[in-house]
Amino acid sequence: MFTKRNFQRRTRGFTRAALSHYVLSGLSAAVGLFLISGGVRLTLGAFASAIAVIGVIVAIPPDQPAPRRGKLQQFLPSVIIGLPLFFGVQMLRDDPVDLGLLIVPASFLAFLGAAWGKRGIPVSISAMFAIIFSIAVPSHPAGGSNFTTTLYFALGMTSYVIYATLANAVLNARYRVQILADTLLSLGALMRTQAQQFVARDDVREPSEPIGRLIRDQAGLADQIQGARNILLESPRTKRRQQLAGMLIGMLEMRDHLLASDLDLDKLVANPGPADVLSTLRETLFALATEIERLADSFFAGRQPEGFASHRPRLAKLEWQLDAAPEPQSGQPTPAILARGLADRIGHIDDEALRLIALARGDAPPDLAVVRATWQMFVSQTSWSWRPFLSVWRWDAPSLRHAI
Repeated sequence: MFTKRNFQRRTRGFTRAALSHYVLSGLSAAVGLFLISGGVRLTLGAFASAIAVIGVIVAIPPDQPAPRRGKLQQFLPSVIIGLPLFFGVQMLRDDPVDLGLLIVPASFLAFLGAAWGKRGIPVSISAMFAIIFSIAVPSHPAGGSNFTTTLYFALGMTSYVIYATLANAVLNARYRVQILADTLLSLGALMRTQAQQFVARDDVREPSEPIGRLIRDQAGLADQIQGARNILLESPRTKRRQQLAGMLIGMLEMRDHLLASDLDLDKLVANPGPADVLSTLRETLFALATEIERLADSFFAGRQPEGFASHRPRLAKLEWQLDAAPEPQSGQPTPAILARGLADRIGHIDDEALRLIALARGDAPPDLAVVRATWQMFVSQTSWSWRPFLSVWRWDAPSLRHAI
């Protein structure tokens, strides 16, 4: 049913997607494709431009926002694999048997790239693009050859690698902000899902669905945080980088408090008494999730985030209300103790949310000691290792089965 609330939610989602790093990196790739194809068309002609475009298309899949230091290495596997594959198909495409003997093992090895996870899948896509588009190349013009066609392909691929490396360096500052905003949205989604667990057991109709969504949101946030670490914690030397890195570390603290709240929540939910307590904790966590999402929207829009009043006083009153709770069985923590622990964790989340906004506004300095102590620890390696490829040769490996 169409309502004003649904319209606002969809508009907000569209705006967030339009201002995300996915759209910006896609626009950057489109500009690179246009510049290279147009430049080659003006200098070498239409056929050379068409082949150069294939080289650009093969190079594009690995082009994702990345740390500046390892951006060039991000493209190397696609170049090393895609160029000989393109040339091999050109040489053998008039002989179906020999072409099949090349494509079958090449496809098998290409899809083994999934052994490297998210880094390897774009390489597999690039390899298959090199094969497919090489088969689709039309007949050579007069005086052309397989070698010159491959040179045009290499020209397009090399030009795009250089362009994308420079573009990533230019857009890196904006990527940092956008990726942090995306991570904030993932954190807000996890907070909302976690808040839904603060319901008395008798009121929960379908407990498995929220729990499943909670696990999914936790995994999604963990993956989002790792990607953010690689960019935000790279060389945090400037004031702005230190500010964003400090915010990421604060988000890690919030995530840890959310995970820790699961320890006592089941016991508290099982007690029939604290329905009002759970309602207050749930509403507080929902309110904090809203503030985190507003902070993310301010980053997307490039505006100064607004502050909010601390929820600590409300949580402090809640603790006094629980002192009169009935005593449970011997040896078990009282509902008051459990609720105090949860309220204290939510209070810490409230403190971190206020600190995030203060950091974003420039009202508080980042903890440089923590940033400097952790930035190298959490950044993924940018070099490629043979270890995933060597470990994939077992029957229960999903990458091997998919390649077969």
